[in-house]
Formats: sequence, C-alpha cells, structure tokens
Amino acid sequence: MRSLLKLVVLLFCVQRGEGHWLRSLLGKDGWGFAVEDQRGSVPSPVIPIRSRRSSTQCRLRSILLQVRELGLGYDADETVLFKYCSGDCPRVRSNHDLTLTNLLLRGALPEQNGEPWQNGPCCRPTHHEDLAFLDNAHRWHKVEKLSAAGCTCVG
Repeated sequence: MRSLLKLVVLLFCVQRGEGHWLRSLLGKDGWGFAVEDQRGSVPSPVIPIRSRRSSTQCRLRSILLQVRELGLGYDADETVLFKYCSGDCPRVRSNHDLTLTNLLLRGALPEQNGEPWQNGPCCRPTHHEDLAFLDNAHRWHKVEKLSAAGCTCVG
C-alpha cells in the first residue's frame, strides 16, 4: 500500500510539472544515462545527488520538560518528552488565495478588529498522543491529546 501511495504522489508531482528532480534522477534521456554528446562518447550513468531535508520544513520536533513546565497546573517533577509541530510550509497559490488577495487589495473585505488576515499555510498536528505521568503525591494522571504525533501543512 505504501508503494502505491508513493507512486501516486510521484505521478501527481510529474503531472503538476514538479518532476524536475525526476529528470535529474533518470538522466536526460529518461533511462538513467546521459544523452550522447556530439563527439559520440559513451553514455555514463547519472548519479543522483540527494539534497538534505531542510531543517525549517514542517516536521515533528520534541523537547524534554518537567510536567510543571507544561503550564497545566500539575505539581510533578517528572520529565516528559513533549512533541510539537514547527516549520515552514510551501505557499501554493490557489484560486481562492488569488481572489482573497485581490479582495484585500481592493478593500472589499471587512476589517478583522485589527488582526491581520491569515492566507498562508501553517504547520499543525495531524493527530495527538496521550501523556501519563506520576505527580509528587504519587498519583497517576493521564492528559489526553497533549503531545503531537504527526505534522502537516494546513491551509
């Protein structure tokens, strides 16, 4: 199933014209070999260069904290791993975004009480994990949906 999903994403990227990395992976002739030059040299295999994943991309991050540092009112010295989502999301301009920008520039939309319009995607959790810990009075507590378990760009 995972392979099928990868294939669908690959085909979607190629269809949208974002498959330029695929051409560099397969080579100029599309089969993993460079096209023969004018002098008739033997084609050599193309070795793809992998770029490192940007550290600013939307992803799951974590930090070790004492339970009391979570700010939820629990008196506990126990250290827990708190996971959260952070990072940049690519801006893909949809027809909605273009229309919203046009309406904002023309002043056709009502004010939002001084708050700026949010028209870009943001990094948010897709699902959460519960967290259990022992407080200083030796009682167990379970906080539901406290820590992020996966992230994606929303909007």
